[in-house]
Amino acid sequence: MIEYSNLSQTKTGRAASDAAASYLAKTGTSEDLQARLRYIVIYTTAGAVSTGAFDFDVLNKRLKGFVGKSVTLPDRPVINDAQPGRMNAICISDPRATSFMVVAANKTNTTIHAFEYVKLQQAVDLAPHVGELGSITGTLRKVEPNPNKSPTLVLRIYIGDATIAFSKALLGPPTVTVL
Repeated sequence: MIEYSNLSQTKTGRAASDAAASYLAKTGTSEDLQARLRYIVIYTTAGAVSTGAFDFDVLNKRLKGFVGKSVTLPDRPVINDAQPGRMNAICISDPRATSFMVVAANKTNTTIHAFEYVKLQQAVDLAPHVGELGSITGTLRKVEPNPNKSPTLVLRIYIGDATIAFSKALLGPPTVTVL
């Protein structure tokens, strides 16, 4: 199984994007893995754009064909509104929201790879899950590269028909609840 950390943290953005795109192109890959790989391609390609390793033309070419397909985002901590401005987290201001935004940034939070706008299939009570990890799966509805071609804020993605799978953070083997 390909781990997010193996592709997105231990390689440069360019190498990780190339590796994920290569895995995605292989036949016989399960739909679940394809959804994860699509997100890895989005995230790592945006990261490569932010460092200058790729330009926006490569971003557009690499993400072409992803709209209408499923994506699975990596586990992110669920936090409440008392911690505003957090990146790489599911921040809740309305515990029964049906839509929210996640800011996907690089490891040092100095560049924003994507604003990820999520529309859930149904309202989920997120409050009981504060402190847990949430992984979002849904259909990629739109990919919108920054028209200013700024490397500090690369793109926006819109995910619809989404669900969240929760797991306990760092408490041994994950217990997953799919909503």
